[in-house]
Amino acid sequence: MPGRRRPLYEEDGAVLAVVLAAIRMDDETTTLTREGMPVLRVWERAAPEPVGRGAVPLRVAVSEDTLTLTARLPEGGEGMGAQARLEHLLPDARHVWVPHVTPEPGFVAGDHAFRSPAVIVANGQLALALVPDVEDVEAARRAGLRVWLDYDHPARMVTLAAGHYSTAGFHVGYRAEPVKYAGQEVRLRVYVLTSARPEDRANPYGLAARWHWERYGQKRHAEGGSQRAPLSRYCEHVERWAFGPGGWEETVWQSFTLEGEKAGAPAFIVDVAQHPSVPVAERRWREQRSVWNQAWFSTQRCANGLLRRARQVKSAELEDRARQMTRVALRAPQKDGLFPSVYTAGGGGYSLYKDTPDWSGARWAHSDRRPPSASPEAYHLLDGAFTARLLLEWHDLAGPGETEAVPYVRRFADRLCALQRPSGAFPGWVEPDGRVPATLAEGPETAMGATLLLELAERFPGEARYREAAARALRYLEEGPVAEGRWEDFETYFSCSRWWGDRVGERIARSGVFKANTLSMFWCAEAFLAAHRVLGGGQQDGAQRYLAIGRRCLDELSLYQQVWDPSWIPAPCHGGWGVMNADGEWNDARQSLFAPLYLAYYRVTGVPEYFERGVAALRASFAMLYCPENAQVRQAYERQHPAFGPESYGFMMENIAHGGPGTEVIGPFTIFTWGNGAALAAAATVRDLYGDVYIDTARKAAFGVDGCEATVDGGTVRVRDRYGRASLTAAYADGGRREVPLQDGRGEAPLAGPAPARP
Repeated sequence: MPGRRRPLYEEDGAVLAVVLAAIRMDDETTTLTREGMPVLRVWERAAPEPVGRGAVPLRVAVSEDTLTLTARLPEGGEGMGAQARLEHLLPDARHVWVPHVTPEPGFVAGDHAFRSPAVIVANGQLALALVPDVEDVEAARRAGLRVWLDYDHPARMVTLAAGHYSTAGFHVGYRAEPVKYAGQEVRLRVYVLTSARPEDRANPYGLAARWHWERYGQKRHAEGGSQRAPLSRYCEHVERWAFGPGGWEETVWQSFTLEGEKAGAPAFIVDVAQHPSVPVAERRWREQRSVWNQAWFSTQRCANGLLRRARQVKSAELEDRARQMTRVALRAPQKDGLFPSVYTAGGGGYSLYKDTPDWSGARWAHSDRRPPSASPEAYHLLDGAFTARLLLEWHDLAGPGETEAVPYVRRFADRLCALQRPSGAFPGWVEPDGRVPATLAEGPETAMGATLLLELAERFPGEARYREAAARALRYLEEGPVAEGRWEDFETYFSCSRWWGDRVGERIARSGVFKANTLSMFWCAEAFLAAHRVLGGGQQDGAQRYLAIGRRCLDELSLYQQVWDPSWIPAPCHGGWGVMNADGEWNDARQSLFAPLYLAYYRVTGVPEYFERGVAALRASFAMLYCPENAQVRQAYERQHPAFGPESYGFMMENIAHGGPGTEVIGPFTIFTWGNGAALAAAATVRDLYGDVYIDTARKAAFGVDGCEATVDGGTVRVRDRYGRASLTAAYADGGRREVPLQDGRGEAPLAGPAPARP
């Protein structure tokens, strides 16, 4: 295929795209084979009702690994567009992936869901991925058409169309609609990837993810991706907006006293109804005035990142804020080790400031992102385990004077072990009296507890209970959620997309998949990477098995990463993430959470794609920031919020196009802990660990991180900067660091670095 960069992903000399042969043609179908094995049948007639009325069949041409589908629409009238149907011939599929669920006839996966589009199936003999060409999707848009696909799993039938669709049915579903015909020319290429390798049959997601990154993602990454300014410039905007004069500090920063100590943190959510131009008497709280330490909205994650950032820029003021934020976590009252996740003064529902209690009447509470079967007093173990892990990191960052975090975490971990179920899973929610609500009593949220226990097992190797409980949890995850692709967690059902919430644990039969959320994939990828590190010592087979499972999770997660920039999304989207297979967001802010994990997987595997994806995710973490450097996004904000100006540089909506195409593109709020503050934390963390340039001497590899490129030329790393800086920091894989002077945006560093600094 054009521009193949084989060394990026090819392993053991395997070729992942194959030459297809057309072996039979009758009046309606062409059957395609791989080495004599029937793989795909192309139906040369449109789909039946309800999506086939007045449709024009797409003609098919086969060349190597590519199906080229073409048609010319009539000069007038309307119909359901140009269509082709592809029937895969793989019975008993063990793995299925689609970009969006299509639960009933008439529902389709619209091109708004085409972040890394594919239909993937694999059985015991073969892995198959059908990949639409996104450049053809873009060309169809310019012709006034919207591309969609549908997958009927029981019939093994994929329908691909250039027509029209609208959002309908649920948040966010798409329904096919007629389109007006005007003689449009249609070309849609579909790439057919197959592999019989055992590792690809076990992990067909990597088959498609690698192809997407090579074909689309890597080129855009090399051009800079979503980054438009140095990461430090973005961080400065965030700091001034949240903490400094001339921004939104009087609303963002909340100060209070906890057990006689000064504490504070950014408010959970800040809305345009609180813009500095709005008189204080008229400002309103969109949601409760509160501070959260939850698996999304984590004040402690931001505190850890802010402490790193404070030390990087030598700011005592930022460090003090980070310490105040950490006091919130450490003062959450424990009951038998469990603790609440929210500290709130109340209010919300756009209540006026004057009608909202002050912090003197604050109380501890829990996240309201929970199932109806859980009471408001129920502890969410995922939230607790996430905060506990961050407190362990805080302990390491804060230094010898920090004595509270580890005992606090161990009390939680001991209770977590006691709550482990016979299956090895940890409960989702636990009531104060110990009862476990039935909804998501077991699920992939177990991964967060497993990772916490693995991290404790590293610190306390003599405490066998941590290691043993983690191993049982990993077995549950491997044999349950990972094997089934059952990525169900609190966000899957109890946030914006509540559809299917009365059928938790039930596969969507027509689509062949569960309603699936990216957070669960991420948590499991984390857990199995930790298992590779902690449990794999001296057991090479076991270590590699854990790593293979982790990569299977990470590669499926990669299929939700945006590898291109559609013209209809008014923001640079490359490297960012969608949420799930039943929602509409682009660049949903979770990329700041995911970025470090991809970089960590590179360290273990040496696969360059993972490092590049991690850097792309970090760059995308700031793509929605309102600031002059992000010119396209700035214009979109100002169209939606005309009052915005320099006082709002640093404001960041968590995502774009939340409701799908044709809906409000820019939203009205910022969540510091799931947007600008989380991006700052990720940038500070990555800079500490990987510098501006990362050099892996042993592998003879180098990567640009912060707006630069790095290439290895013999024993020299050549660096090119996009932003005219005087120097960049190179971090070496063995822990050494050096400054790289730049002149006219170019500089050099030796491939072999200085000796690492002593701890």
